[in-house]
Amino acid sequence: MGKPVQLGAAPYYHEIREAFGQPGCPLCRLLARSADRYLDAVLWEQVNDIGVRSELNQARGYCPQHGWLLVRAGAALGVAILTRGVVKTLLDVLASNPIQDEAESVFQSLRRSLDRDLASRPAARLVAELSPQRPCPVCSLLESKEEDYISTLVAHLDGPGSLADAYRTSDGLCLPHFRRTLARAPSGAEARLLSAAQQAVWQRLHDDLGEFIRKSDYRFRGEPFGDEKDAWLRALEAISGPPPRSRSEGHSLTESRS
Repeated sequence: MGKPVQLGAAPYYHEIREAFGQPGCPLCRLLARSADRYLDAVLWEQVNDIGVRSELNQARGYCPQHGWLLVRAGAALGVAILTRGVVKTLLDVLASNPIQDEAESVFQSLRRSLDRDLASRPAARLVAELSPQRPCPVCSLLESKEEDYISTLVAHLDGPGSLADAYRTSDGLCLPHFRRTLARAPSGAEARLLSAAQQAVWQRLHDDLGEFIRKSDYRFRGEPFGDEKDAWLRALEAISGPPPRSRSEGHSLTESRS
């Protein structure tokens, strides 16, 4: 019998339970929402915050995945301010690391002539300085959030308020998040609960895929599709995680602001 749920010690419990009632992997959904909220806060409240700007400059901007989430309604000025700081940082790096001709030995010259990917020492230093000096701020936030979500989920798989039933009847975790969550199970009991819940999810998906394939056969095309009509998309998400988000999908939180 598990311990009673102490909601005061599990700040993400209700968020996870609610996310299990939505389509797709609940952890992917929660992390996407966290990224949007973070970037909303930066754009609308912290665009001139010295600490935030310094962190972004050191990271040489946001990673490609999260940088494009800045494209949202009304964000142009904030993005311009943030990116101008990053560009100024890059200009300073170039100015501080001039590439000048340097004497090379015959051996060094021969090596570089044979290996076009072998950069000169000044170029190598410049490449290192232009590379991120710290992780993308959004990636860092989500790494911490993911740990919190996984810890809360694993802690509440059994006992009063158990999340196991909500898990079994949901779309379950995507394969990457299932692996990470299973690796965090502190005992065989939690691992068995996780495995059983995910097995139920995958069996349901497997059956839906079978029905989709059957109804796609010319002999049964008269039968209308039911819940299985999007099984192929759900299977892709279950195995590989959610699809890349388009720029327009990052607008909802900002557009809701008056």
